[in-house]
Amino acid sequence: MGITIAKKPELDISGERWVHFKVGHDGLAVKCDKGPDTASILVASIANPIYKSHQAVIRRHLAALNQQAGVGTAGFTVDSIPDVELETDDDLFIDLAAKHLIKDWQGIDVEERPGEPAKYTPQLCKALIEQLPSIYFLALRTALDIAKRIEEQAQATAEKQ
Repeated sequence: MGITIAKKPELDISGERWVHFKVGHDGLAVKCDKGPDTASILVASIANPIYKSHQAVIRRHLAALNQQAGVGTAGFTVDSIPDVELETDDDLFIDLAAKHLIKDWQGIDVEERPGEPAKYTPQLCKALIEQLPSIYFLALRTALDIAKRIEEQAQATAEKQ
């Protein structure tokens, strides 16, 4: 046989994992082991059907806006963009992550109540991501790893050695 059709690996659609991080000297959130000066986020799988469905809706919304402005056509100019403020794809995808990928946190407070743990809300999560955009990318990488069962694969490989 020249080609074998393999079974698609089963994605973990409901997995969650705590990820510990601290802010490095460069102001970026860096994954680390749990410690007294770390914070944690609970991240859900990127293969979650609701996340994927909402992501598709956002992509269709953005495509419709682009189509209205003539993006990708010969007639597209800066003048063809309507003089209205439109949400950016960054804002929409950050909202999506705050609602569906990041589910909880530990070790995070707010300026008004320093030292008192802040209860997780998607709105506060969005504020955290705006302050530390690297949290968004840490959550995306972790959510993808959860879906692909990367931790389980690494553990299985280590056990074989």
